[in-house]
Amino acid sequence: MYIVYMMYSNKKFGTALKEIIEQKKIKLRSLANKTNLNYSYFSKLKKRESSPPVSTIELISEGLGISPEYFMEYRIHKIEKELKDYPHIIDKTFDFVNKLSNKEKLKVAERKKPFTKH
Repeated sequence: MYIVYMMYSNKKFGTALKEIIEQKKIKLRSLANKTNLNYSYFSKLKKRESSPPVSTIELISEGLGISPEYFMEYRIHKIEKELKDYPHIIDKTFDFVNKLSNKEKLKVAERKKPFTKH
């Protein structure tokens, strides 16, 4: 069981991992023991550009006591899975974004007279 960590990271996995380990003041050897992953693997993870498999992110998150959604790559994986399972969502999302970005449909309220100081 893990504690829901209310903050999310938008940084690459290695950077986010390094920051959360420092923030929670967790020793890599302790995390290695909790996850049954090799101690040196964490050093490599913090430095490499690519993220580990989703199952490894889940394992590390559990060892850290946080939700896997903390990591951007996990959130992207969940979104990708949902879109594959429910492709109709893509069209609805695209239409919604299109409407928001269409400048002709967005109107900004303007004052005809300037504000005056009293």
